[in-house]
Amino acid sequence: MDASPFTAVARVVKTRGLDGAVAVTSLVGPDLAAAVEGLPLWPVPPRWVPRPLHVEAVRSGRAEGASVVTFREVCDVTTASKLVGALLLAQTDLLPESAVHGIEDLRGFAVIDETRGRLGEIADVIVTGANDVWVVDGPFGEVLVPVIPDVVLRLDTDARTALVRLLPGLIDEEQTCG
Repeated sequence: MDASPFTAVARVVKTRGLDGAVAVTSLVGPDLAAAVEGLPLWPVPPRWVPRPLHVEAVRSGRAEGASVVTFREVCDVTTASKLVGALLLAQTDLLPESAVHGIEDLRGFAVIDETRGRLGEIADVIVTGANDVWVVDGPFGEVLVPVIPDVVLRLDTDARTALVRLLPGLIDEEQTCG
């Protein structure tokens, strides 16, 4: 399998303060600082001239899986606001092995909805430009779960489980049997 030259490491959620810091959701596990310390990150889509941003500092955010990142090139809230919604990519070969999670790593994870319970297991991952989509097979049939912060609440790699909050319409409630 050919490895991608870039790996998505975080998604920018919002600005944080007036100094250009941004709140991000890590896509490479709980220790984002260890994965990206000193690395250039590429925002996608680029909001200005495509160029890497250099991480100055990473600190823990308020929510689980959240971090606050400052970049050398971003020093005000106006510039930081242009990053909101962007995916941050790093060169795969520069990342520590523990930060690179392939599609194979997610297959077999149990997916649990906070209201419906067990949805099944991840059978495949569809990689899109905006966000990945998990194909989950289980008692509700095939369920497509978008991998976005509003849906995926927690990913426990040790227990191989994912806690989700499905958006309305992702499961046809009338056709499911109990």
